[in-house]
Amino acid sequence: MENHFFEDIKQVIQSFKQKLEQHLPAMKLEVSNLIFSKSKDKNKIENTLDTLLSLIDIGIGKELFIQLLEYYKTVDADGAAFYWNEFDKDEL
Repeated sequence: MENHFFEDIKQVIQSFKQKLEQHLPAMKLEVSNLIFSKSKDKNKIENTLDTLLSLIDIGIGKELFIQLLEYYKTVDADGAAFYWNEFDKDEL
């Protein structure tokens, strides 16, 4: 009975992850738009980084996060350093 419970939880988590993965194309477009438009909107960039950082916790969005973070270094090096540190904490 206990194994069944854990399998049910595993199924719910996998389903949730799959649903979030469906939003990745929109996130990819958002990241591309920020980079290619050479956006200097720190709030928009940081909100996107925050979203991606939380997605990394469930195993998706890492490449987009790094791509946007590399761009953000050209906009705000100190702000980017903060996000690198947050990313490093999550990776440990």
